[in-house]
Amino acid sequence: MNLPVMEGKRMTVLSKIRPSQPLKELKWFDILVITLLMFGQFIYRSTELYLASFATTATTATTETVANTASEGAAFSSNFNLQLLMLVLTILYLLLRRFDFKQLPIRLTWSVLLWTPLIFAAVGFFGDIVMTLSGEYNYFDPTLWAYIDLLEIFRKFADLTPMAILYGLLNGFYEEFFFLGLMTSVKDRYKWWALAYSTIIRISFHTYQGMLWALVIGVVYGLFYYFLYKYKVKNLLPFFLMHALADMFGSSLMYVLINWRS
Repeated sequence: MNLPVMEGKRMTVLSKIRPSQPLKELKWFDILVITLLMFGQFIYRSTELYLASFATTATTATTETVANTASEGAAFSSNFNLQLLMLVLTILYLLLRRFDFKQLPIRLTWSVLLWTPLIFAAVGFFGDIVMTLSGEYNYFDPTLWAYIDLLEIFRKFADLTPMAILYGLLNGFYEEFFFLGLMTSVKDRYKWWALAYSTIIRISFHTYQGMLWALVIGVVYGLFYYFLYKYKVKNLLPFFLMHALADMFGSSLMYVLINWRS
């Protein structure tokens, strides 16, 4: 047994796992591992609920499963501990891989105060259009306009529970850290493949909301975030905060602005 040769091979393997220089561009296996960590369980739950929605009859066991998925699934605060754990494991993996976190542009600047509400308003307005055209609710009914109150967003925020706020902040960071932060940390020649892959992933764990909204969130919103971030804003913080607001209030601008208690 040639010990020097074996030692050399061992060092080669270790250097591939933990590079000597900071890792700026993720490899395909990094993306796969991180996807499984961060979204594997949520994709499974969301798909389970989506498929169950087609069943005309369901056994008690299936009904309980669907109920648990809805209450513990991809968008509710009971996921807080699970997402926090998965985020910690992901960061530990990235530390092992010597990922260069410093390259991610997360800056607290005055422009954040401008971009966060603007992006939320754009997303919410488009959401209102989708809901109106799909027949879910007509947010453009003129009889509602008299109840628009710009201060209503502050009243609705005051009504939120601390857990709803914490979960919104965590989930906003959680998702956009992956989609806009990590999935853009690839070699330039793979950026469109990475974008296509991330779009599919974003769709896949939102199917519990129905395929229409999964496509709106994954394709329309996802691509809007990507191009706005890459070519205009170039700061992750507004997207973290905007996504947090969407989790707290939903993807509707009119819902937030209308005083429903009047």
